Amino acid sequence: MKIETELNADDRQLLAEAVEGFVPPVVRDVHGHVLEPSGYAPGTLARHLEGRRLAPSTYRAAMDLLLPGRRLAEAVLFPFPARQHDRAAVNRWMFDELAAAPEGGGESDHGLAIVGPADDPRALEPGFASGRCRGLKPYHFYVPRADTSQVGVEDFAPEWMWELCDRHGAILMLHLMRDAAVDDAGNREALRRLSAKYPRCQAVLAHIGRAFNQRTARGLARLADRPNLWVDTSAITEAESFRCALETFGPRRILFGSDYPISHLRGRCVTVGTQFLWVYPETTGATRMTLVGIESLLALREACTQLRLGADDIQAIFHDNTGRLLDHFRAQP
Repeated sequence: MKIETELNADDRQLLAEAVEGFVPPVVRDVHGHVLEPSGYAPGTLARHLEGRRLAPSTYRAAMDLLLPGRRLAEAVLFPFPARQHDRAAVNRWMFDELAAAPEGGGESDHGLAIVGPADDPRALEPGFASGRCRGLKPYHFYVPRADTSQVGVEDFAPEWMWELCDRHGAILMLHLMRDAAVDDAGNREALRRLSAKYPRCQAVLAHIGRAFNQRTARGLARLADRPNLWVDTSAITEAESFRCALETFGPRRILFGSDYPISHLRGRCVTVGTQFLWVYPETTGATRMTLVGIESLLALREACTQLRLGADDIQAIFHDNTGRLLDHFRAQP
């Protein structure tokens, strides 16, 4: 696998089908990754990421490729997670990079700190108080278990994270685990309870609640009444997952997310029974696969077309909703 920096003829054709007449002229992205490789232990990054420095400026250049003719007004970025790395160092690097962004570049981009359940919340307060940190990105890798595929919400995002984000109206970006993801009863119970207890915490369920398998998206229906739960579109390539989210959460709580640099790999994620399968040219022998980000835009457009969404709804997904999400933040609670 490799992070693509150029488009071929097939990419350009499919990208035109995805973007033209659909994506509005100004976009906000709620889910992008940056990477400083020196903060990671050897062998903990995937091969396509090893030795790669993905600064906010790198991200913005890549988004010009994915969203031609559109202006990226704002982005929410966070470091790439890995099992062994210096979280404090990579967070500090990212916030420094964002602060040093040139005028007219990513000066309005925002950072989320990657955090583990055993981290000290007091160490995060200065970032919130200064406005540099707009929320938290916990991840299952940071739970001290050999196999973290079945951890629950509170295992990787304990209550202190919800409380901290609640005090600041901040974002809590959640990558759900367990086989059924958002359709898992335990996950849903925790999300309902914690979002009710901490109503100012703006919890974003990444990847449509990790509905890479389109059948798990049905679990969203039992969370739709919680106004501080949102979903983002990042790396979903199944139109039915988007359709289910639109029918349950509605277009005003769905946020465009690119999932850069995953967006710039060639591949697609598909439903297989009760599981999902990532397919890439290197594993299938297919020679004409396009980028994950293009597949995601095509699937989102298909779902929006099926439901006959209007221009205001599309504008909300790609721009307005992330603005409203960020408006909840207060540096001083």
